[in-house]
Amino acid sequence: MRALRPLVASLLLGGCGVASPAACPADLPAACPSPAPSFDGSVHDVIVRRCAICHGPNGENPGRPLETYEQIVPQRSEMLSQVYACRMPPPGAAPPTESERLALLGWLVCGAPNN
Repeated sequence: MRALRPLVASLLLGGCGVASPAACPADLPAACPSPAPSFDGSVHDVIVRRCAICHGPNGENPGRPLETYEQIVPQRSEMLSQVYACRMPPPGAAPPTESERLALLGWLVCGAPNN
């Protein structure tokens, strides 16, 4: 029974609809990658596939739209913290692939250039 307590505690701490720290990679780039990920070349497609489903006119959170560069850039800091902490996409939604996640985080670390 004693051996189960740490396991149960870790499940409870990680179970509130947020990915547990062990499941969330510590993959935030230390600096802007070179070359910077391209908004038009890859990042916009990732955001449309993984974010705009909920953050669009017919989604669960249409008040925080993430469909155009102009809508995304003011929310870049919040987006960075939510994606890096594995809070977004929410549990049950398809998570980004490793390459999608690295492109999105890299682009955000670079200051979200319109490239």
